[in-house]
Amino acid sequence: MKEIGGYFELETNKKINDFKNYILLNSARNCLRYVIKAYNIQEINIPYYTCPVVWQTIKKENCKINFYHINKDFLPNKEFNKKDYILYTNYFGICAKNIKKLTQQYPNLIIDNAQAFYMKEKGIASFNSIRKFFGVTDGAILYCNKKLNCNFEQDYSYNKMQHLLKRIDKNAQFGYSDFCYNENLFDNKEIKTMSNLTKKLIETIDIKTPKKIRLKNFNYLHSILKNTNELKINLDKDDIPMVYPYLIKNDNLREKLIKNKIFIAQYWSPMPKEYQEGIFQKYIFPLPIDQRYNINDMKYILNFILN
Repeated sequence: MKEIGGYFELETNKKINDFKNYILLNSARNCLRYVIKAYNIQEINIPYYTCPVVWQTIKKENCKINFYHINKDFLPNKEFNKKDYILYTNYFGICAKNIKKLTQQYPNLIIDNAQAFYMKEKGIASFNSIRKFFGVTDGAILYCNKKLNCNFEQDYSYNKMQHLLKRIDKNAQFGYSDFCYNENLFDNKEIKTMSNLTKKLIETIDIKTPKKIRLKNFNYLHSILKNTNELKINLDKDDIPMVYPYLIKNDNLREKLIKNKIFIAQYWSPMPKEYQEGIFQKYIFPLPIDQRYNINDMKYILNFILN
């Protein structure tokens, strides 16, 4: 029965985004599981340089994994057979050119857009991760040519909001332990549809303005750092980056930035030094460029890097 009266729910704006043509699930890793099930994939090629949860997720589906290396342009270092299933990561949201090239070569390409919320759908399937771009706890949007005839249980998000609320009332450090706890919950989550709370939030969040802010901040950093950045970056019109990936062999920079409360992630697990990916893992500094920040914030970050 419809509930009338009583206390108010969390206030949100009117619905401005419509994702009715997509599959809305509880996490990016479960989007990948969905794709494996939908296509009955028995064997898949994935990059060494990716989040460990990717291969852990694939193993849950008893799917054989073949790893491949990437070069300095983030392109695979090997040729695949036409029938091979290939998972390609849109690194830092700056690999649209690579995706377009690979899509033309391989008909069974799957795109991991966890770091590229705005990338247009390519390949037989692609998926993103909403919480990497907006203030929500979970949720992912999947594009897939094949649909499963399954009624998945719906997820809940009300019990995972603590870190978001604490950051507003206090600061990021105050809510960090809650953030880590929430991240660990994903390890044992089965495929579920997106929670009502996350769906309501993403439908009412302004997702257009952040695109402009990200590009403006990215381009400003690049104008200053491009001569020292070992990555040669040339954005495609479809690239909306998650961060500015600054590759420089400096063993002190990460600690210096974090010490000054410029929090940067490290992607992902350490690798052998002889791998190109080992250089990426150790020396790519993903600088924040998102919608919370402006050019003055970029200058503040640059102050610690240039000095």
